[in-house]
Amino acid sequence: MALRSANAGAQGNPDSLLLHRLAQRFAGLAGDAAPDDPAALAGEFILLFNELASIDRDGLPEANRVDYDVLNWHLGIGIVEQLEPELPAYELALIHHTGERQDPEELHTLGLSEVARLQGEMEALIERYDPDAQLADFLGAARTDDRMYASSRDELLIHARNTAARIRTALPDLFHDVPETAFQIVTPGDRRAPRYMAWYQGPGTGRNARGYVVLNPDPRQVPLFVLDALILHEAMPGHHYQMAWTAEEVDVPRWRDEIMLTVFVEGWGLYAESLGGDLGVYRHPMSELGRLNLEMWRAIRLVVDTGLHAFDWTPARATQYFAEHTALPRAQIAVEVERYGDNPGQAVAYKLGEQRILAMRARAEKALGPAFDIRDFHRVLHQHGPVPMRTLDEIVDAWISAQQTAPEL
Repeated sequence: MALRSANAGAQGNPDSLLLHRLAQRFAGLAGDAAPDDPAALAGEFILLFNELASIDRDGLPEANRVDYDVLNWHLGIGIVEQLEPELPAYELALIHHTGERQDPEELHTLGLSEVARLQGEMEALIERYDPDAQLADFLGAARTDDRMYASSRDELLIHARNTAARIRTALPDLFHDVPETAFQIVTPGDRRAPRYMAWYQGPGTGRNARGYVVLNPDPRQVPLFVLDALILHEAMPGHHYQMAWTAEEVDVPRWRDEIMLTVFVEGWGLYAESLGGDLGVYRHPMSELGRLNLEMWRAIRLVVDTGLHAFDWTPARATQYFAEHTALPRAQIAVEVERYGDNPGQAVAYKLGEQRILAMRARAEKALGPAFDIRDFHRVLHQHGPVPMRTLDEIVDAWISAQQTAPEL
């Protein structure tokens, strides 16, 4: 069942029409037409912001309220970038990726707490199978044991594609709809590629449009025990599901197509990893440990990203902290630490987004009890495409209220 937003149908609403025009002007300013003078650009943003404030947001249809919130977010970031030079660059980066002001010290503390929690879960899992094993020794062995890696690029692709096939078979248990747009799992061949473990390239347009999950061509950089969680994150029900379903089912205005709301997109990707148990993907203790390893990776990001940018950590200290808590290959750890220096704040959005989604789900499960349907919940999360987390909270709470007051059939 297609869930089209109300962008087209609401054009008779004067406020909706004004919002549409403001968004088009914003898109021009944010693109090639932006003034060279930062003060002039800030002035244009402020004019747009003031006009946006004249709109009765609560009187807009739901889809247009979402557009309002996305535009409000990005205009706010534009103004802060130009007019608050005293704001530390790192705090600005956090706003850009999470949509809200963040306290680096609170993020650092949250990261330490999550690392401790996940370390306890890892230790409990290992103890069930080997009471004498120590976590540090186990992680070190997993990083170097040849059995933890595919012997070739082709073998790695076979494992990944088999995981994707198992996931797709089980998706109807958790989702009403599966995107028609296909995806392929590939390696970049002999072309120069980023050193990341994996990444997702969204579908383009046309009859043969498809998404691509691209794995690092070096099998030693993609441990097999993390592969199940990795495919859940990058393909189904993670990035490919979210992007392909939005393209097929949601009438997102063109100006929003190029906007990356990191906290939503990557928060969903990390949440998707947690669904592997319900989908029957984690069938082996090492696969479950791989899930915990990737979640630990995202928790460590809170510690290391804030450490590097707010607490005078050195890259060496960040690297050591990573190595002590995960079984990631050393080369991947080096890539991670370098990444945080190049793109501050981006890495913390994963865990923050996932936590917000988990909190929404817990709230819905508690409020609706036996009437809670995980498939309905997942549809609600995506019905307007990527949105700020405060807006998603509002959407989910409105759905909960509607479910509570709906007549019984």
